[in-house]
Amino acid sequence: MKREKNLLYMLQSVDAFFPIGAFTLSNGLEDYVAEERIGSIKELQEYMEGFLQIFPYNDLGIAALGFQYEKQPEKLLELDALTNAIKGAREVRVGSNKMCSRYLKAREAMGDLNGALEWYFEQIKAKKAVGFHPIAIGLYGASIGMELEEVLTMYGYSVLSAIVNNGVKLVPLSQLEGQRVLFQNMDGLEKAVKQAMQVEVQELGVSGTAFELHCMKHEHLYSRQYMS
Repeated sequence: MKREKNLLYMLQSVDAFFPIGAFTLSNGLEDYVAEERIGSIKELQEYMEGFLQIFPYNDLGIAALGFQYEKQPEKLLELDALTNAIKGAREVRVGSNKMCSRYLKAREAMGDLNGALEWYFEQIKAKKAVGFHPIAIGLYGASIGMELEEVLTMYGYSVLSAIVNNGVKLVPLSQLEGQRVLFQNMDGLEKAVKQAMQVEVQELGVSGTAFELHCMKHEHLYSRQYMS
């Protein structure tokens, strides 16, 4: 029964309604739409395919290493500093900081903050760490005894689902079209998870130039629905 309960705890952590503001971030997608580079289901699918190629070397890989470094505090601090360095777009970096803070405060309020995750929160409050959401997700999954692949799959799905929901609103597309895109990328997510499980810390930061530029340009849009 403990395993089933932990699965539910993990699902709650990555649920779109968990109060951390994940739904307010588009990760550059809004700028893609504003520049008319995404305006159809086909173009949204192309965006998703590109995103999945770099996902293992960014937040998905960061979550994987956070999980693996649960009992290695020095490596966790190094991972935190590296994550801060590789997130070039300010809105994406700050957005992840805020989500991490809200996530840790929510876990604390529910009495579910312990072990390495509690230590990470203490380092953030002491300004010895910046705090990033994927690291916190990885640490939480490890702290409740989840398997790494399960944690990454659930976290990865939540990120893709958010992208699709944002795309549906921005383009706009129908909800069914959005779900078709999500369904078509399940194999891609499975592959990305496998890659992330093997990622070395020196590989973090691989990113598509276009993704980075659109995330940076989003800050200067005249009107915006999302924070990034």
